[in-house]
Amino acid sequence: MNAAQKKAMQYGNLINNTVNTIQEEQDKLNPEFEKLRGALDRSKVDSIDDVEYTKIQKDFATGTKNYQDTLAKLEKGKAPARLMGTHISLVSAFRKYVEGCANMTASIGDNKQVDRHEFNEAEKQQDDSMDKFSKLIQKLTDLA
Repeated sequence: MNAAQKKAMQYGNLINNTVNTIQEEQDKLNPEFEKLRGALDRSKVDSIDDVEYTKIQKDFATGTKNYQDTLAKLEKGKAPARLMGTHISLVSAFRKYVEGCANMTASIGDNKQVDRHEFNEAEKQQDDSMDKFSKLIQKLTDLA
């Protein structure tokens, strides 16, 4: 295997690991997001059990940290030259997604105080960024 093939294989592994990590985090956090989203929509956040609300806060903080760690690895990734432009765009989209996660986590305050506006804006930022990220992953797949 020559150096270019090795680099391409390492990059492919990085992308695969990144996608898997994102999927695992989303699988863990989505049920809690749905519970919080539903409570916000019905103005019933105060009806969430205290222990469960604290767990949601903690899990969102942990998930955000895991996303930040994944972003750091992606930023250090060495894409093959022909994929460099797409890689830069991919990192940018994921960075915006991680920022949205951090903003959402910050919006989930103590004592069941959720900043609804910030939560909604963070959700939109995450949705938009993940849509772009997914399209770029597809583009990488098509180019590879």
